[in-house]
Amino acid sequence: MRTAPTEIRYCEHAARVVRIEAPAVAELVAALAHVEKATAAGPQESAAYYANRGQGHLVPEWIRTNADKIRASLDVLVARYTDPGAGLISQVSDQPRTWTDPAGGRTYDLTVDYVPADEARRRPGVVWRYRGLHAATGAPILHPHQMPDRTPHTGPCWPLDAVPSLPAHDTAHRA
Repeated sequence: MRTAPTEIRYCEHAARVVRIEAPAVAELVAALAHVEKATAAGPQESAAYYANRGQGHLVPEWIRTNADKIRASLDVLVARYTDPGAGLISQVSDQPRTWTDPAGGRTYDLTVDYVPADEARRRPGVVWRYRGLHAATGAPILHPHQMPDRTPHTGPCWPLDAVPSLPAHDTAHRA
């Protein structure tokens, strides 16, 4: 399933990722073309060949050291998405249908719409839905959606265990 660009604009959790990771990864992908070109080049087209006399031997260590730093940073970035709960958020590829709150033991159906249990926090025509993002605690994050077509909506998102919630079909809120 492809995420619609409008979803990224509205969700503070997705926006955090876009501001930090997406531009960096896009630049690294562009830089990869330069790396591929450099690996295809001959010895006469290398930094070591053009280094000042007597300093050519320093280039390989400089390249190895910086490549190791890049590799280590990328491993940390990738670990966020392969080790659930290790980062600020994680996107699961195989979305669960239920989640049980370890603190309270309540089981939530992640395929339904939710509204805050507190009437004062509800917004007319808005429901909150799970879209695969999780907080660092492992709790699913609910995102606001406009009824009746459930398009992404502006407003706060929250981990399912942070705001007491009710399935929308259990309330008179349903449009």
